Amino acid sequence: MGFIPIILTLSAAIILFFMAVHNYLNLKKSRIQGLQSEMIKGFSGFDSDLKVSSVTDWDWVAKKYLELKKKHASDPNADFDETLKKPFQQAKILKSQYNKLISKKPYSFVAQVMGHKPML
Repeated sequence: MGFIPIILTLSAAIILFFMAVHNYLNLKKSRIQGLQSEMIKGFSGFDSDLKVSSVTDWDWVAKKYLELKKKHASDPNADFDETLKKPFQQAKILKSQYNKLISKKPYSFVAQVMGHKPML
């Protein structure tokens, strides 16, 4: 009879850990997607003939950013830094943090159970 409170307490702690990690990973994902959409909106200010649909593929965003960076490399533009460079750097950092977190041991199990995949 004395083991029931211990088992309940441990199971509640495990469930809370799962919920906290899952919520944190979802928060990182949504922040990365928000930065990507912010960059996609910023692309239209620098490339007028850009036809943007709802593309949220990171590879496309990174390739387009590098193309625009090469075009605007000759003239230092503070607007380019504010509109595209900072969100791109923040998204890269968040993506790296997300991938590192889901590769660590206790978090990798939670990520696997909750269906979180590495962001490429």
